Amino acid sequence: MTEPLRDPGSSTRPSPEQASGERGSALVLALYLVVILSLIGFGLLTRTLMVTRMAGSERWVTKTFYAADAGLNLARARVRVNQIGGFSYTMDDLRGPSAEHRVAAIDVDVEPMTTVGTPRLTVGTQIAGGQGGAEGLYILFYASSSRGDETFTRSASVVSGVLTVGPVPLTIPNED
Repeated sequence: MTEPLRDPGSSTRPSPEQASGERGSALVLALYLVVILSLIGFGLLTRTLMVTRMAGSERWVTKTFYAADAGLNLARARVRVNQIGGFSYTMDDLRGPSAEHRVAAIDVDVEPMTTVGTPRLTVGTQIAGGQGGAEGLYILFYASSSRGDETFTRSASVVSGVLTVGPVPLTIPNED
């Protein structure tokens, strides 16, 4: 089957009268795409701001955890010199070269140490600290907890644990 011949002077485009129903459709499509892309951009911006705020809050939770953990480690050091009472201190968050740049503070409260179990005598070369004395050294067990509070974001963390101290003598000799 052969195709009919076309007149070389005729065009395949519709006449202006036929195309009048399609005028402005490209403009409507372009506006539609601009609105859709704007909504996607606004959604991404909102999500970015929300994630940034969440990361800031997470930072304070982490800081209070490490402050409470530092309190428990400080308690371990104090036990070595027979200071088993509770104590409190404040950690300043400084972001600059001097104290004028204080952003916030974390209050740390450490509970008094309580003895857990009985002291355990060390054996072998650790008896009497390897010094050949008659009195042995012991490992002591204490339990405590430490709480860090940051008031600006109301972040708080509690760290509890059993601390081992030793080998140490059960009594510290008085050298008057």
